[in-house]
Parts: sequence; structure tokens; C-alpha cells
Amino acid sequence: MKNSNQIFFRCQECGTKNRIPAERVTSNPRCGKCRHLLDTDELFEIQPMIVTTENFEKKVLKSPLPVLAFAWAPWCPTCRAFLPIIDDYARDVKGKIRVGKLDVDRNSEISSRFKIFSVPQILIFDNGILKEWLPGAMQKYEIQKKMADYI
Repeated sequence: MKNSNQIFFRCQECGTKNRIPAERVTSNPRCGKCRHLLDTDELFEIQPMIVTTENFEKKVLKSPLPVLAFAWAPWCPTCRAFLPIIDDYARDVKGKIRVGKLDVDRNSEISSRFKIFSVPQILIFDNGILKEWLPGAMQKYEIQKKMADYI
């Protein structure tokens, strides 16, 4: 069983997953392997974040946390109906999982790269690797169950 008083945070330098006691998150923790200073400010960023072609590398691929990226389009009624569920989930997992919204119309380069041909889609990344690709909308409890392995 995982300790809820600990944060799991991936080193952006070497990729090692570090376990940080919650009370030490703001005291400049270092990676246990490479001793690189961990940028824990990322734990306090506003969620869900907006994912763009410009920030995709930093915010998704080099994220110190697992990432749930919600691919959507403004013209899609199912996507728009699903946005409040994504927002609610993002509030619940702040500091454990990074949640982002990817508008496929405005970021066609990413859509092409990951072969997103229909929306909505959920893409799950961990350590810069696409781990799962889930088509369609899901209920919050289904997302929680799917993401439990990454927390």
C-alpha cells in the first residue's frame, strides 16, 4: 500500500521516480540517483493545463508526473460534455497526475504524431512514453481506476 504522505516525482534529468515526503516537497529535494534538484513547483501548477504544440515536450514528455492528456475539439458535443469530468478529475489528482487538454484542431502536429483521428481520446503518458490510448469518453470512476496504476 502506498503512503499518502509521500509524493512520487520523476527526476527531469535522469527519469528516476523519487518518493518525497509531503512535508519536504518545498525544501529543495534532490533526486536520489543523480542528485539533481527536483523542480517541485510543477506540483502546484494550475490544472488542467492547456497542452499545445509549443509546450508538449516540456509539459507532457518531460513531465515529472504521469500525464493524462484529453484530446478534444470544440465542435464535438461529446467532448464538450466530458470537459467538466476532466476538470473535476484534475482537481482531485493535483500533485499526483498532470492533466491536460489538447485541442486537436489547434495542434494538428500532435494529432498527426499520435494518430488522433477521432475525438474524444485520452492519452496516458509516463516518463515520456505513451502508455495507453483510450478512445471515447469515460466516467470519472473509470478514469480513476485506469490511472491508479500510475499514481
